[in-house]
Amino acid sequence: MNIDLLEMINRIILLVFIANFSLGHSQKLNTINESLVLENHQSILDTLVPKLLEKFKVPAAGVGIISNGEIVFDHVYGEHQLGKKAPSNTIFNVASITKSVVALTTMKLVQNGDWNIDEPLANYFTDPDVVNDSRSKDLTTRHVLSHTTGFKNWRWHEKDKKLQFNFDPGTQYQYSGEGMEYLRKAIEKKFGIGLEKIVDSLVFQPLKMENTTLNWIADKDTLHFAKWHDTFGKLHNVDHRTPETNAADDLLITISDMLKFDMGVIEHQILDDKFQTVMLKPQIQANKNVDQSLGWVVLKNQKSGIYLINHDGGDTGVVATNIIFPNTKDAICIFTNGNNGASVTNMIIKEVILDGLEVIKKLRWENEMPEIVNIKREDLKKISGIYKTDRGFDIEFKLDGNHLMTESEVYPRQTLFAKSETEFFPLPFEVYFVFTETEEGMTMKLLNPDKSKGLQGIRD
Repeated sequence: MNIDLLEMINRIILLVFIANFSLGHSQKLNTINESLVLENHQSILDTLVPKLLEKFKVPAAGVGIISNGEIVFDHVYGEHQLGKKAPSNTIFNVASITKSVVALTTMKLVQNGDWNIDEPLANYFTDPDVVNDSRSKDLTTRHVLSHTTGFKNWRWHEKDKKLQFNFDPGTQYQYSGEGMEYLRKAIEKKFGIGLEKIVDSLVFQPLKMENTTLNWIADKDTLHFAKWHDTFGKLHNVDHRTPETNAADDLLITISDMLKFDMGVIEHQILDDKFQTVMLKPQIQANKNVDQSLGWVVLKNQKSGIYLINHDGGDTGVVATNIIFPNTKDAICIFTNGNNGASVTNMIIKEVILDGLEVIKKLRWENEMPEIVNIKREDLKKISGIYKTDRGFDIEFKLDGNHLMTESEVYPRQTLFAKSETEFFPLPFEVYFVFTETEEGMTMKLLNPDKSKGLQGIRD
């Protein structure tokens, strides 16, 4: 698969820019101490999740819930490996959720007096690609954890495949896995041990996270691992095992251990009040609506005082989300092992969190989500069919009740809702499919939030 194309799709999956969080019917909340989790969440999930897995061709989904400071739900549905019922201790790859774990670890080092978030990383490590750029002497941990390093997500996105500054550190937001890896190398250089050992000592062991690792798991534990699956629900034909620690990606963890981590954040079990506040203090606006703190996206409703912190994860065959409401002591984590997992995670949030649709609108959309328009099935049939794209793969648009459903070997399987007779959008991502009748035939364009064209195609 073309790397740039895969990155485009993964960036859609990883769209975590949260806009002005507001619970739609706030009168339901008498105080900020009232849980946002619906009381009948278990019955909802037991009915809903198997249907979602079947519809969106995702083999397994793990769901964990904390309500009012208590773990109230921990279950894995489906098959972690084809033909094998997923056990409760299924181990998932949760991709970029790794960054929030590394951020907490780093802040623990700061609290202990062993690390300074504003000390130049050049005191310990400078990447050879930027050693001759004076800005490398200004780069700090604060820049890394707030995604203001100036680096692109990965160096191979540059034309020459080399790391470089796109702007002065601290002046702009730009999500970067490279920054996290830069921090890892600096920490390892100072302490002379691998980051995975530091994380294990400062976070995993204190929280009794016994089934979590930044390294690849032992052979015996692969029996519990949720293998990666494609858009058709078939096992990916590539080996995604992680040979070495990565501070930005590939955390392996169970739902039970993620809940322990979330409880550790909620109850300040790792950081004291002062340093927890430092970690979650907004550092920069990622876009016009969302703040980025040190390792977390933070979204506050200034009127009610309720806020959430979040990190998502998305790689080939991986979609995961972790959301914590610190001052109501609620949390929900959802892991999936399929390319289509975003449709599953968002529908779960919609159904078990109070005013979940409003949460999704703000969690996934920078701009206002359009009202859904009802379109006649005969009009949907006019635009359905298989479209050949300019990226070398096909997308089929099929009827899904009164909506459309995408099916492709590359683009995730999603239900599309109508904004108009010719413009459709999925729930999880702020993108639009626009259909136009031309002399050559019916054409399709996939537009990004800024209305720039990300993909186009023509029906066979």
